[in-house]
Amino acid sequence: MNPPLEWQQTLHGTVAELPFFFERLEAWADDNGVPMPLASSFGLMLDELLTNVAMHGYAGQGGLVEVHVRFDAPTRLQAVLRDHGRAFDPTTLAAPDVGASLDDRDIGGLGVHFVQRLADRFEYRRDGEVNEVTVSRCLPAAGAAQSR
Repeated sequence: MNPPLEWQQTLHGTVAELPFFFERLEAWADDNGVPMPLASSFGLMLDELLTNVAMHGYAGQGGLVEVHVRFDAPTRLQAVLRDHGRAFDPTTLAAPDVGASLDDRDIGGLGVHFVQRLADRFEYRRDGEVNEVTVSRCLPAAGAAQSR
């Protein structure tokens, strides 16, 4: 069994830097043999979470965001995101009523719901003044039924 591969980035908590961040993440994933379906779904989750940190945690003003990604080859990616933004526990959000019409649906929460449904692990903790979100995504074992 190979040791996990790790990648770390420090961001400034702005939406403007996300395209460059994802270019680097995609290159790292490609260089390290991360399967494309796993890298793509994982990138979608990180995009939602990092956008939320920038827009809501830091209210568009920016701030430190540490991203630590770990690849347990051949099928599991995990990220730990740490920021100093406004405290917010996404695990306490009520699931949105996805069956309601757009006119009747409450605004917000759909992106977090998407991440929670796509993730195999989704955890939040507050460590002093730091929000920490851990999210992971696994590919199903060969021959296993797709549950997500």
